Amino acid sequence: MKEDIYTQYDPASFTNTVDGFEKVLNGAYSQLQVRDYAARNDMYCFGEFCTDEMLETGGGFEAQAKDFINFTWNATNDFFNTSWTKSYAAVRDANVILDNKDNNSGIPADKLKGFVAEARFIRAAAYSYMYNFFGPVPLITSTKNVNAEQARATDDEIKKFIIDELTAAAQDLPVTQAIRGRATKGAALAVLTKFYLNTRQWQESADAAKQIIDLSAYSLFPDISRLFAVENENNAEYIYTFPCINQSGYGNIVMAHTFPASYPIQTNWIIFGAQFKLYTSFVDTFEPADKRFKMILTEYTDTKGTHHEMVRDATGKSLDNARSFKFVPDPNGLSADMGNDIPVIRYADILLSRAEALNELNGATIASIDLINEVRNRAGVADIKLAAYPSKEKLRDFILEERGREFFAEGKRREDLIRMGKFISGAKARGVNAKDYHVLYPIPQREIDADKNLAQNGEY
Repeated sequence: MKEDIYTQYDPASFTNTVDGFEKVLNGAYSQLQVRDYAARNDMYCFGEFCTDEMLETGGGFEAQAKDFINFTWNATNDFFNTSWTKSYAAVRDANVILDNKDNNSGIPADKLKGFVAEARFIRAAAYSYMYNFFGPVPLITSTKNVNAEQARATDDEIKKFIIDELTAAAQDLPVTQAIRGRATKGAALAVLTKFYLNTRQWQESADAAKQIIDLSAYSLFPDISRLFAVENENNAEYIYTFPCINQSGYGNIVMAHTFPASYPIQTNWIIFGAQFKLYTSFVDTFEPADKRFKMILTEYTDTKGTHHEMVRDATGKSLDNARSFKFVPDPNGLSADMGNDIPVIRYADILLSRAEALNELNGATIASIDLINEVRNRAGVADIKLAAYPSKEKLRDFILEERGREFFAEGKRREDLIRMGKFISGAKARGVNAKDYHVLYPIPQREIDADKNLAQNGEY
C-alpha cells in the first residue's frame, strides 16, 4: 500500500470534516491545559513560591525555585518561554478553527456552533492566562497574514477582547460536556468571573458569578478532605479543570515534590529531592478544627521509625516544613505521575469571588458574609458575623486569609495578593528585594529579540 506524503499542513482541507475539527480542537486543548512539569512551573513557581504560603528547598530544582522565592527572576528564564509558547500554540490552533468555520459544508450547524464556541473559549482563556502573568501581549486573531513583528495590544484592547470572547462562548457552550476538561458554559463564565475580579471590575465579576450560581449545575463537594482524590474528580465543584492521568507528560507530579524524605510511600510512587513546603506562619492561620488544616502534613514517622515534627522544633522555632496533602496520592500513580485532575476554577472560588466583589462594591453586607460562611461551613469552622466587620478593608483582609486557607497549593495566591495590593509589600516584609514592576513577569527575552516592536515590562 502506498503511503500518502504530505509536505505542508493545509488547515482549509483539514477542517472540512467533524473529525478534522475535533483533531484541531484536541491540539488546542493539549496546549491550553497545563500539566506535568509545566504545571509545576506555572502553578508553584509563578503562583506560590513568590508568596507567603509556599517555598521549595533541595534537589536540582532549588536554584530555579529560588529565583521566584527571592524575586530574582529575569527575562531569560525558560519557564516564561514555555508558558508563552504553549499559550500561543493554543491560540494558533483555535484561530485555525475560527478562520475556517465558514469554509465547509459537511459539518451540521449545531455541531459547528459548538466547535466555534470551544475555539473562542480556548483562545480567550489562553490570553487571560498570559495577561495574568505578562500583562497585555500581542493580540493574534487569525492564522492569516500574521505580523511577525507585532506590538503588544493596549490594556483596554486585550481586556475587551477577552471579555467579548468569553461572553460569546458562554452563550453557545453547553452546560455539560461528555468529556471532562472540555469547555462548558460554566467554565467560560468562571474564567470571565475571575478575569473581571483580577482586573477589579467588581460589578461585572459579581454578576458573572451569579450567573454560575443560577445555573444550579455546581455545588460544594461535601468532604473537602477527599475533594482532590482521583475517585472524586467527576465532582460538581470542579468547573474548569486540567485533566491528568498516571502517564508521563500527562500526570500531576506535585506529590513527588510533597512527600518528605523517607516518607512511607507505595512502591509505585517516588519522592523527589526537590521539596515543596508550607511556611509555618501560613499554617498558623488555620483553626485546629478546620478540616482544611487536616489536609496538611504536620508530622510523620519515617520508614526508619524516626518521628518528625514539621511545624516547629522542640524549642518552638518555626521549621517551614509542613506539606500540602491536598492532592490525595493516587493509589495507581506511576513514579511521579498521578491521575489527580488539576482544578483551575472550582465552585468555592466563585462563591468567594462574588463575596469579595460585593464587599468592594458595598462594604460588608449579609450577602458577602453568607457566601463566605457557605465555604467555611464545609470546612467545619464557625460562621463569621457581620458585626465583626465594620469596614470594607477589614472584610477584604479576612477574605484574603480565607482564600489562602481554601486554595493553598492551587496556584492562586500571587494573583490574590496582587489584586488586594499586598504582593510587593508582603515580599518586602519577608525580607525580599521586591520592586513594583514585579507584579508582572517579563516578556521572554527571545520574543523581545525576535520582535523589535515588542516592549518589555517594567525594568527587566
